[in-house]
Amino acid sequence: METMKSFHLPLRAIRKDLNLSQEAVAAALHIQTTTYSKIERGMIQLTLPRLYELSRIFHLSVEEILSYGKRKDRPDSKHHNITYVPVHAQAGFLDNYADQSGEQAFTTFSIPSFTEKNLYMISVEGDSMYPTITPGAFIIIKATDKNLIRWGEPHVVVTTEGRVIKRILQSRDKACISLYSDNSLYERYDVPKKQVLSLWLIVGKVTRSFAPQMFLQEKENTR
Repeated sequence: METMKSFHLPLRAIRKDLNLSQEAVAAALHIQTTTYSKIERGMIQLTLPRLYELSRIFHLSVEEILSYGKRKDRPDSKHHNITYVPVHAQAGFLDNYADQSGEQAFTTFSIPSFTEKNLYMISVEGDSMYPTITPGAFIIIKATDKNLIRWGEPHVVVTTEGRVIKRILQSRDKACISLYSDNSLYERYDVPKKQVLSLWLIVGKVTRSFAPQMFLQEKENTR
């Protein structure tokens, strides 16, 4: 099996920039955390197949991994890293993540503190995550792997049954994930992992609403 020197690869920098733990990356690679740590430090040679696995996990091309760390690879005020996906395009874009041929026509921009690459902004419909995320708000999302789920964090979950915004919790059934709403009107339910088409971690939001009306009413009643 072909191998390559790994000491010069900026795997640690990439992982840190993506806010991933060594444990999460190791789990996605189906190896021990100590083994992955040694790969990062160059103590274990990296095989080409494993490099392609890391490319999938990091959502970076092999070329981007090899050249990571150069100024052109790090988003800044001159490099737009967020793509706005309009309402009319959200369905096809989220459902068919691998096919983004129309992406070039979308508006791109940058926001201070959101420095990761390949971020997207979509509008929110529905109130299942109220008051955390209000209808009409815009959320900033990034594609994530099923093996790298941030348990308890809100995601856009695309399944064969449709798209929802929920927190993802572990299910008693290992073949499923459990979806939870912040809005108490919605009940928690399980979805088989095999029905999940894509997962998008919500990393931020932009909204015109400063506080939910319910919260303001509660504050007024306490006076």
